[in-house]
Amino acid sequence: MKKIILLLLLGLVLISCSSHEKAPEVTENIKKITEAPVTPDIPEEPINLDLELQEKLQGVWKQYFVEEFNDTRSVNVMVVTNRQFKGKGFGCTDDYFGTGADANFRLGVCRVNVPRNHSTGEISFTANQRESSHDYFKILAQKELNLATLVDYLKKAKRSPLLFVHGFNVKHQEAVLRASQITYDLKYQGPVILFSWPAGAGDSFLDEKLIQRTYAANLKTAQSSVGLFKLFVSKLIENKIIPNIVVHSMGHQVVLPALFELGKNGQLQVTDSQMPLGEVILNAPDFDSDLFVKNIEVIKNLSRRVTLYCSYNDKAMFASETINSSKRLGGCTYMEGVDSINVSLLDNSTFGLNHGYYASRQILTDVFQVLLGIEADRRLFMKKSEPNSTEKYYLRP
Repeated sequence: MKKIILLLLLGLVLISCSSHEKAPEVTENIKKITEAPVTPDIPEEPINLDLELQEKLQGVWKQYFVEEFNDTRSVNVMVVTNRQFKGKGFGCTDDYFGTGADANFRLGVCRVNVPRNHSTGEISFTANQRESSHDYFKILAQKELNLATLVDYLKKAKRSPLLFVHGFNVKHQEAVLRASQITYDLKYQGPVILFSWPAGAGDSFLDEKLIQRTYAANLKTAQSSVGLFKLFVSKLIENKIIPNIVVHSMGHQVVLPALFELGKNGQLQVTDSQMPLGEVILNAPDFDSDLFVKNIEVIKNLSRRVTLYCSYNDKAMFASETINSSKRLGGCTYMEGVDSINVSLLDNSTFGLNHGYYASRQILTDVFQVLLGIEADRRLFMKKSEPNSTEKYYLRP
């Protein structure tokens, strides 16, 4: 009996072992898995966005910044002027054009030596060609052009021209030199055009001293220049040339009414893909604030962006408000859709009236970023103003 029981138990054990025996291929797979070396999961190397973006931008900058402005160089200033012609041919000094207005405009090009040693905003001019080119602005050459030649040149450049319109009490030569200085200090890559309207005091000593009489005379010639400026801008637009416009002071009496008229009359065709105007940059505008607010939608609809630089400390604005009995735009006015920037914190002792800040380092640094298309919130030294202020931003010193 004991033998029978032992045999039964032995049979059960053999059956159990047989049921758990693995197939040869399963055993082999298990062996491979258990004997294979263990490799930990290695995450992909994280992308450095800064380095990636910098690499992309390097390619962009090489295409954008072609012209170099690191040393003394000549700058070509295309000139459109309706100043009184003195009958000596086209030229770049006050010997050729006066402060009175002509019924038509003349065109030409002034080649100006811009010295590397000049301080930003400062112009030291010499008529002596033997003086150091590294220290002095010089007029190197001048040539008259016709409108067709100028338009052809601008079209071939394939870059947006900078159209600069000067302000009150600026004679022809000073306007030419200022345009070259702004071009150089902005490292502007496209052509530069100066609209030299009839500003400045007369030639007599008495005219220089009677500033109020000069103001009245300049205001009259500015207003009489609106039609010719409008005609010139319309010619650019017709030829698909998109200008960036930079204006100072009383020059707004020329530019703004012209743009209002162009927009209201439907003479500028606007499409979703292309505005007829690029950046419109207004510096210390001697212009009626209420009139501007009333018409601002016209310019906003024609341009890529409108930037206004204004100041509470601009003494010229105080004087203009007294003369014109109206608030001036250069004293700061808030409006939707315009980057109004208060520059009162910039104390530039070079300019006693705090009115010529447009050519200073701080403003040109910001304008440089404007022309690159950078939004105000992302630009250097910009801070938002308090709620319900007369501007959107303050530019920090």
